[in-house]
Amino acid sequence: MRYEPLPPATGLGTSGPGDTRNYDLRLYVVAVLGTVWALAIVAQLFHLQVVRHKLLLKEAQHQSDRTITVKARRGTIVDRNERPFAISVDAPSIYADPSAIRNTKEVARLLGRALGYSAAEQKELLALIRQDRSFVWIKRQVDPAIARAVRELRLEGVGFETESRRYYPKRNLLSPVLGYVGLDSQGMAGLEYSLDEDLRGREARVTVRLDARRRPMGEIQKPPTEGRKVVLTIDERIQHVTENALSEAIRDTGSVSGVAVVMDPRTGEVLAMSSLPSFNPNRFAAFPERDRVNRAVADSYEPGSIFKIITAASGLQEGVVSPLEVIDCGNGFIEINGVRINDHKVFSSLTFQDVIAKSSDIGVVRVAQRVGSEKFYTAMRNFGFGTRTGIGLPGETAGLLRSTKSWSALSLASMSFGQEIGVTAIQMASAAAVIANGGYWMKPYIVKRVEEPSGELVREFTPMAERKVLEPETADRVMSLLREVVLNGTGQKARVEGFEVAGKTGTAQKIDASGRYSMIDHVASFVGFVPAARPSLVVLVSLDTPKGPQNQGGDVAAPLFARIATEAVRLLAIPPDDPTRNIRLVTYSPETLPQAMLAADRGRVEAKPDVDADPRIMPDLRGLSLREAALRAARHGLSVEIHGQGVVSAHTPLPGTPIEPGMTCALDLRTNARPAAGIVESAPAAIRGSARLNP
Repeated sequence: MRYEPLPPATGLGTSGPGDTRNYDLRLYVVAVLGTVWALAIVAQLFHLQVVRHKLLLKEAQHQSDRTITVKARRGTIVDRNERPFAISVDAPSIYADPSAIRNTKEVARLLGRALGYSAAEQKELLALIRQDRSFVWIKRQVDPAIARAVRELRLEGVGFETESRRYYPKRNLLSPVLGYVGLDSQGMAGLEYSLDEDLRGREARVTVRLDARRRPMGEIQKPPTEGRKVVLTIDERIQHVTENALSEAIRDTGSVSGVAVVMDPRTGEVLAMSSLPSFNPNRFAAFPERDRVNRAVADSYEPGSIFKIITAASGLQEGVVSPLEVIDCGNGFIEINGVRINDHKVFSSLTFQDVIAKSSDIGVVRVAQRVGSEKFYTAMRNFGFGTRTGIGLPGETAGLLRSTKSWSALSLASMSFGQEIGVTAIQMASAAAVIANGGYWMKPYIVKRVEEPSGELVREFTPMAERKVLEPETADRVMSLLREVVLNGTGQKARVEGFEVAGKTGTAQKIDASGRYSMIDHVASFVGFVPAARPSLVVLVSLDTPKGPQNQGGDVAAPLFARIATEAVRLLAIPPDDPTRNIRLVTYSPETLPQAMLAADRGRVEAKPDVDADPRIMPDLRGLSLREAALRAARHGLSVEIHGQGVVSAHTPLPGTPIEPGMTCALDLRTNARPAAGIVESAPAAIRGSARLNP
């Protein structure tokens, strides 16, 4: 058998030059495509990691992180002795991440049952957790027991955050002044609102990081900054006494409401401010809005006869009347422009002292007519009426004082006894303080200082004598008139055992639905000073529409004043009046005098400030008689200590130096010193009751 070789297969043998070129071309194409592919990947990586880096990182964090804003702990509000009125406590709040909840119906059922929800509320809860959101609040600031019950359920997508909740440990006490806060810890009324910037602090941000299954892995916190502490001028003890007394008076007299203000007339500090009915700021929504109003600054009312203090002061200041001058009271009425004005009693004639003591309307009308409309209007403005006091409480009104261009023929007469004018309680108390401190309008204030949580002082508020309203002698004469009101007039029920009291009653008719003055409804008031010789307190009380047969100012408001004042002088340890110990006499000896006094006497200390210009600065008493020096020292709230006889040659504290009420003023008297012009030396007995008592 013979085999023949097969012919060679096509393309598997040797190749020609054209085949090599084709192979190189294919390699080139593959390389180009690979390079383009690599460049595209690099470009995409650059685009993702460089160009869109921030955006993608933000989206990733949005998917994996949950940020919760938590309000900072609000600063505390305390009284002048650091007793707390408003504090912040930790409270658990419940939230949910709807995107992490698979069985929303079951979660809503269990959660609603733990929270004590009704069927309707559970439906609302179900709708809430079915939202296309990553965070919703379920219930905020819940009781710890409720939070514990929910926590034990271990529900998916349900978490907890600790928030700060405002708490008022004294409940209703001072509530219209304090105000309240909302769920988001924002001040909504009172001091909580006006001082919100100081109290709220800086909020915290809590970021919770989730894994792929949306389970919490950890958290990042930006710590909060606690709010500042606010220290008030309020004395919690006096506030408590005031509110209790006012509450009982409202209950006993059937009054609609009541207001009381206690002030230090020497500084303008408000020691107590009560407005009843009030509310519990821990659950403010449960009370009517009217109970949340601070009537002491927001409500304007016709003051009635307590306004006769202003008429008396303007008449004496203008020199148109004297205390013992006999005034024609018209047998109980006066006719002006065809209109008859009747007095509350028939008086034919009275001394001006008795006009005020017996509260004769016709008597004060006569004096106001002598003063004249323009001067009387100016006096009212100087006493602070028709403008806000600037006490710093929200809702304060300016009252009502129309310009003389708007007055009718009856306006001057009506205003003289407290009609046709609207005042607030804080305005009236501040005006009365002018009489008590010797003639200065002191700006009332209720915030003493603001501090950082560390105790660093942010700002401090100090007494401010804004203007001089009366000469000291005029203030003394008005004070004498008001003493008679309590001793022998309409205010006898305002007496305080152991103390001499000065003050004025008021019974102001209210306007009824017909637009006329009611013969039944009225506002009963009393404003007074204690001790009268050296006033440390001004107390104003007012009862709206008291009922009963004895419901005048002297019947219901004067006893209320007495109860508040009696407790206040006890709490402040104000020494009782003792006519035998008004001035402490010290045997004169150069060795016993302070060296600073001797230096001042030798002329090494020169200070001649305007006498009585500022109650916080020691006036220059050198060259004055004992009587005049003691009077001026007493107006500054100083005790008086006497060395020697004659007129004042030197004294401590030195002229022009800062002083505080209660300090002792040591007077060095010399017989060879020249008295001030027009000053007549008087015996020590003549100034008893004018100088401050040394306890």
